[in-house]
Amino acid sequence: MSYPLLEQADTPQGLKQLDARDLPKLAQEMRAFIIDSVSGRTGGHLGSGLGAVELTIALHYHYNLLDHDSVVFDVGHQCYPHKLLTGRRGQFGTLRQYHGISGFPDPKESPYDRVKTGHGGTSLSTALGIAIANKQLGRDDRTSIAVIGDGALQEGQALEALNHGGDLRDLKYLVILNDNEHGIGPATGALASYFSKFRTSHAYTAAKRDIKRVLKSLEESTGSVGRALHDVLDHVKAGMHGLMPATHPGVLFEELGYFYYGPIDGHDIEALLEAFENVSRIPKPVLLHVLTKKGKGFKDDIPDHYAYHAAKTSSKLTAHLPKEYARTGGLAYTDVFVEKTLDLMARDPKVVAITAAMLQGTGLEIVQKKYPERVFDVGMAEQHAVGFAQGLKMGGMKPICAIYSTFLQRSVDQLFQELALIKLPVLLALDRAGLVGPDGATHNGVFDIAYISMLPNFVVMAPRDATELRKMMEFGLELGLPSAVRFPRTNSPRPDAELPDAQPIELGRAEILRQGDDGVVFAYGAMVYHALEALELIEERWGRRLTLINARFAKPLDETLFAPLIESMPVVFTVEEHVRRGGFGSHVLEFANRARLDANKIEILAIEDRFVDHGARCEVLSEVGLDPAGIAAAIEKRMGLRRSAPRTDSRRNVATGSSVAG
Repeated sequence: MSYPLLEQADTPQGLKQLDARDLPKLAQEMRAFIIDSVSGRTGGHLGSGLGAVELTIALHYHYNLLDHDSVVFDVGHQCYPHKLLTGRRGQFGTLRQYHGISGFPDPKESPYDRVKTGHGGTSLSTALGIAIANKQLGRDDRTSIAVIGDGALQEGQALEALNHGGDLRDLKYLVILNDNEHGIGPATGALASYFSKFRTSHAYTAAKRDIKRVLKSLEESTGSVGRALHDVLDHVKAGMHGLMPATHPGVLFEELGYFYYGPIDGHDIEALLEAFENVSRIPKPVLLHVLTKKGKGFKDDIPDHYAYHAAKTSSKLTAHLPKEYARTGGLAYTDVFVEKTLDLMARDPKVVAITAAMLQGTGLEIVQKKYPERVFDVGMAEQHAVGFAQGLKMGGMKPICAIYSTFLQRSVDQLFQELALIKLPVLLALDRAGLVGPDGATHNGVFDIAYISMLPNFVVMAPRDATELRKMMEFGLELGLPSAVRFPRTNSPRPDAELPDAQPIELGRAEILRQGDDGVVFAYGAMVYHALEALELIEERWGRRLTLINARFAKPLDETLFAPLIESMPVVFTVEEHVRRGGFGSHVLEFANRARLDANKIEILAIEDRFVDHGARCEVLSEVGLDPAGIAAAIEKRMGLRRSAPRTDSRRNVATGSSVAG
């Protein structure tokens, strides 16, 4: 398929050379290109970008977003049209692929990407800061723009910034509310209900139409005077909002101090360009309200919004990739979490579940269908989710708070005050812990061990497989302390390949999985199977056999088991899918120091002090040395095995050693 207009509009400069009458046709081409590229090949956040096509075209057509004005996209997964208009069309086939372009804005890719975003609710603060800086430095002709969806507007930081910005004057600060009724799924909460009232309000639509007709008639009848009074008429139009029905959407924003403009059709480029021209003359912060359809042009006849929020990567792009580890092939950890949550709810009516705008991602939409009164989606409000869990527990319920590891970072203060400070037993289920793959640095959950385990009274654990996840959820729910169980975005081991399940979950007790005299590996969570495969490779190549420990807990550590192993073994390794600093290995090192053990023999295998970009999980794990081959290589290097040739005779069953006492 050819895209002649899109090829001309490869940059904002090229876009501006098009006649405005051609822009709707450009939108059609762009939408077709995105659907073909994303749904048929790379995968990615399809719906958000499709809904923002006309808005993005109008922004680049009207503003100079390189060295003059600026735009910050909230969350950023609606940025695909923006990437196409800023010189990245030729790279679009690499979207979210290893060493390809990101699925989110990224300043490393283009100067048009002001910030690297990926979490919702942040754009208003950044854009407001830019606006105030422009004013302080005398750049009064520059406009700072934030594009935020109705699902993200309810996030705490967004409301804080909205409150701050409305109190300012003489500021070219434009908030574009992209109202499409949906985040990943249908929007929830009072704000969503507020917006939905006037989306379908015939009275409000009719009143707006009548006002526009009256103003147009006035302008035509007064001729040149009408043109001179255009600014006054705009203010008259705004003032007539007070005569609107109760469903008038601008009341909330006007009371906060904003000049409210809209709502307008976000798929009408002419209306958008007119709006940008009009609001440029308003000497105060403006909220421009646009109504769009998420996923426009893709499966419009399908009412399931989850179906077009994101598309999966084509198997053709991943067919060449190796398995993450040999024993993989079981259920996704998220599916195991859902199954166990259903089981716990069936057995105990006090069990409830909470998530923050991630019903689908956490799998809880399945649970909600069966137990609609016991699953709570609080919207994009992780801080509230944790505080809400506190209240539920204090009221006699047993809450499971399911939040992605990367998003729970917002709630550190609530983890501290609402849970840890008073030893309140709430179970946190941290999905997407570790490297998430194509979503990249903004979504990698590689900091949770550090930010949770630093708090007194918290228990931090991670399962080695599906069986252990089920056991840890049951254990954590009945534990008299706040606890967190973390699991990755990947598949668990095949049921027939799981290691024997013998030892029950006990607080702070690790598990011996294999024994050897040549060293010991303490593996945490799902890294157990990667480490096991690495040790099998080493034994096959060199005849060296190391002990493998399933740590289970990052806090508290099994010090009784760890101490004699650290003391007796020639080398000690820790393996975790987390950053080195503050992680599981760091805790082991601190323990060795406190116990006056030889910490020099300990080597931490973890993610170095860096952010890891996007790619398939097996690719990024290999990059950071946490795939089985990388773990084996690091152990071999430390043991000096790389300096000699591998043994030709296998000692796989030799040197099992005596039982190590715990």
